[in-house]
Amino acid sequence: MKQLCVLAVLLTLALAEPTVYFKETFEDADWEERWVESTHKSDYGEFKWTAGNFYGDAEKDKGIQTSQNGKFYARSAKFDKFTNEGKTLVIQFTVKHEQKIDCGGGYVKVGG
Repeated sequence: MKQLCVLAVLLTLALAEPTVYFKETFEDADWEERWVESTHKSDYGEFKWTAGNFYGDAEKDKGIQTSQNGKFYARSAKFDKFTNEGKTLVIQFTVKHEQKIDCGGGYVKVGG
Protein backbone atom coordinates (compact mmCIF):
# COMPACT_ATOMS: atom_id res chain seq x y z
CA MET A 1 0.00 0.00 0.00
CA LYS A 2 2.83 2.38 0.89
CA GLN A 3 4.48 1.78 -2.49
CA LEU A 4 1.21 2.51 -4.26
CA CYS A 5 0.91 5.86 -2.44
CA VAL A 6 4.48 6.80 -3.37
CA LEU A 7 3.80 5.86 -7.00
CA ALA A 8 0.61 7.96 -7.00
CA VAL A 9 2.49 10.99 -5.64
CA LEU A 10 5.28 10.62 -8.21
CA LEU A 11 2.79 10.25 -11.04
CA THR A 12 0.90 13.35 -9.88
CA LEU A 13 4.12 15.37 -9.75
CA ALA A 14 5.11 14.22 -13.23
CA LEU A 15 1.73 15.19 -14.67
CA ALA A 16 1.66 18.54 -12.87
CA GLU A 17 5.06 19.65 -14.17
CA PRO A 18 4.53 23.14 -15.58
CA THR A 19 6.04 24.50 -18.77
CA VAL A 20 8.01 27.71 -18.24
CA TYR A 21 7.77 29.89 -21.35
CA PHE A 22 9.75 32.84 -20.03
CA LYS A 23 11.87 33.38 -16.94
CA GLU A 24 13.95 36.38 -15.92
CA THR A 25 15.85 36.54 -12.66
CA PHE A 26 17.96 39.66 -13.36
CA GLU A 27 20.99 37.75 -12.03
CA ASP A 28 23.51 39.54 -14.23
CA ALA A 29 24.27 43.00 -15.56
CA ASP A 30 23.36 41.81 -19.09
CA TRP A 31 19.66 42.26 -18.27
CA GLU A 32 19.79 45.57 -20.18
CA GLU A 33 20.61 43.63 -23.37
CA ARG A 34 17.59 41.36 -22.87
CA TRP A 35 15.15 44.13 -21.95
CA VAL A 36 14.47 46.90 -24.48
CA GLU A 37 13.73 50.39 -23.22
CA SER A 38 10.51 51.84 -24.61
CA THR A 39 10.77 54.81 -26.96
CA HIS A 40 7.07 55.68 -26.66
CA LYS A 41 7.90 58.61 -24.37
CA SER A 42 11.16 60.45 -23.83
CA ASP A 43 10.86 61.05 -20.09
CA TYR A 44 10.77 57.51 -18.65
CA GLY A 45 12.68 56.94 -15.41
CA GLU A 46 15.89 54.93 -15.27
CA PHE A 47 16.11 51.44 -13.81
CA LYS A 48 19.17 50.49 -11.77
CA TRP A 49 20.48 46.99 -11.06
CA THR A 50 20.82 46.57 -7.30
CA ALA A 51 19.93 44.42 -4.32
CA GLY A 52 18.29 47.47 -2.75
CA ASN A 53 18.33 48.28 0.96
CA PHE A 54 17.07 44.93 2.25
CA TYR A 55 18.60 41.65 1.07
CA GLY A 56 20.00 38.33 2.22
CA ASP A 57 22.93 38.22 -0.23
CA ALA A 58 24.04 41.45 -1.95
CA GLU A 59 24.95 39.67 -5.20
CA LYS A 60 22.33 36.91 -5.43
CA ASP A 61 19.42 39.19 -4.54
CA LYS A 62 19.98 41.80 -7.26
CA GLY A 63 17.12 42.91 -9.43
CA ILE A 64 16.01 46.06 -11.18
CA GLN A 65 14.83 49.03 -9.17
CA THR A 66 13.19 52.29 -10.12
CA SER A 67 15.55 55.16 -9.33
CA GLN A 68 13.40 58.29 -9.59
CA ASN A 69 10.14 59.23 -7.89
CA GLY A 70 7.19 60.42 -9.95
CA LYS A 71 8.30 58.73 -13.18
CA PHE A 72 6.85 56.08 -15.45
CA TYR A 73 9.03 53.11 -16.40
CA ALA A 74 8.68 50.88 -19.45
CA ARG A 75 10.83 47.98 -20.66
CA SER A 76 9.99 44.89 -22.68
CA ALA A 77 11.55 41.52 -23.41
CA LYS A 78 10.80 39.09 -26.20
CA PHE A 79 10.01 35.46 -25.66
CA ASP A 80 9.44 32.60 -28.05
CA LYS A 81 5.97 32.14 -29.50
CA PHE A 82 3.92 29.57 -27.61
CA THR A 83 0.39 28.31 -27.13
CA ASN A 84 -1.28 27.42 -23.90
CA GLU A 85 -4.52 26.40 -25.57
CA GLY A 86 -6.56 24.30 -23.18
CA LYS A 87 -4.24 25.15 -20.29
CA THR A 88 -4.25 27.89 -17.68
CA LEU A 89 -1.63 30.59 -18.19
CA VAL A 90 -0.05 31.86 -14.97
CA ILE A 91 2.00 35.06 -15.02
CA GLN A 92 3.92 35.69 -11.83
CA PHE A 93 6.30 38.42 -10.74
CA THR A 94 7.71 39.69 -7.48
CA VAL A 95 7.95 43.31 -6.38
CA LYS A 96 9.78 44.65 -3.34
CA HIS A 97 8.64 48.14 -2.33
CA GLU A 98 11.32 49.88 -0.27
CA GLN A 99 9.85 53.35 -0.24
CA LYS A 100 6.60 54.76 1.01
CA ILE A 101 4.23 54.91 -1.93
CA ASP A 102 1.30 57.32 -1.95
CA CYS A 103 0.13 56.36 -5.40
CA GLY A 104 1.64 53.79 -7.68
CA GLY A 105 1.45 50.35 -9.15
CA GLY A 106 3.14 47.68 -11.18
CA TYR A 107 1.71 46.44 -14.44
CA VAL A 108 2.48 43.58 -16.79
CA LYS A 109 1.30 43.58 -20.39
CA VAL A 110 1.54 40.43 -22.47
CA GLY A 111 0.91 40.77 -26.18
CA GLY A 112 1.29 38.70 -29.26
